[in-house]
This record gives sequence, C-alpha cells and structure tokens, in this order.
Amino acid sequence: MTIYITSDWHFGHKNICGEEGFCKTRRHFKTPEEMNQAIIDAHNSVVTDEDTVYHLGDLSMNMKKKELFHDFLTKLKGQLHLVKGNHDSTAQLKYIQKRNYLLPDGRPKFVIYEVGTRLKKEGKVYYLTHFPLGLGEGRRKLRSICGHIHEEAAQEANVINVGLDSPELPKGHPFGAPLEFSVAVELVEKKWQERDE
Repeated sequence: MTIYITSDWHFGHKNICGEEGFCKTRRHFKTPEEMNQAIIDAHNSVVTDEDTVYHLGDLSMNMKKKELFHDFLTKLKGQLHLVKGNHDSTAQLKYIQKRNYLLPDGRPKFVIYEVGTRLKKEGKVYYLTHFPLGLGEGRRKLRSICGHIHEEAAQEANVINVGLDSPELPKGHPFGAPLEFSVAVELVEKKWQERDE
C-alpha cells in the first residue's frame, strides 16, 4: 500500500482551463471534459485500490453532487481521504458520506475531514490542509502540506504546495497524478534544509 497526496482537482471548472484559463498548467485542455478525463486517467495510472490518497480540497466547481460522486469520485482508484476546500460545500461532503461504501479490503472508500488531518513521520508532524498553515518557521518538527495556491510556491520553508498546478512538484511530474506522500516529505524537508543557504 502506498500513500499519495494531491489537491485541487477542480473537476468541471470552466475558467481554470482553455486558452483563457487562469492556470497556465491547464490551458492546453480545450474543455473541462478533456481536463477531467486527463486527471482521472493520470490518477488511475499510478493508484491502485489498495492505496490511500489524501486530496486536500477543491474537488470540483459548479458541479452537481450526484454528478461529482457518480461520474468522478467513484471512478478514482484507492481510498480517498477528502479534506474540505473553499469550493467544497458541506452538503456535497454529506452526500458523499451518505453514499460511502467499502473497498474489497474492508476500508471505507471515503474518509472526510472538515478542516484537515495530520500524519507523523520520523518524529515530525505533517498537517494536511487545503490552505497553507503559518506554523512559524521556528517550529522545527512541524510541516504544512497544502493546496489552494495553484501555481504559487508556498512562502515558508516548512510548507509545501502539492496541488496539481504547483511549481513545487518534481520536474516532469505528470499533470493529474498524485504525489507519493514520501516524496512530498522529501521535498519539504529539502526546502527546510535549504532555507538558510
């Protein structure tokens, strides 16, 4: 089992893609439908149903609850841990929770967080939230892994943006594919170590 992390799918968002889209990383998609399918394909090319994926918010934009659930979320492999983003409604998350089901290994398909969650690794705490957390750069054992800021790098040395459009993803990382959590940890730790150089 591998743990992955990503953010900001923005399924169905018309203004994020196309020639006039506000994200340069998505302008090559002519339509939201093309973008949607590319994200699903990239996700499923690396994730298996035994894996866990943390999605840090903004599932979709202006999409009906039923469409998001049946046409998108159920097509994505793995157990999905969904952190609420600023474009995710409570009603949308309740709809998902009411229709939750078990994977073949007995785990629930969806785990939902209103604000965020945290993972521990090698004595450090990694806060997984939609918005970047200002933890204070002096906090040597605390890290923030976030989305929300799209094509911007997180300013603080102990914060990293793992959203689909992030410039902090490894060079050549396929658009739409989630990042292994262990790689996100390596990236933020490298950023932390280079802060004074």
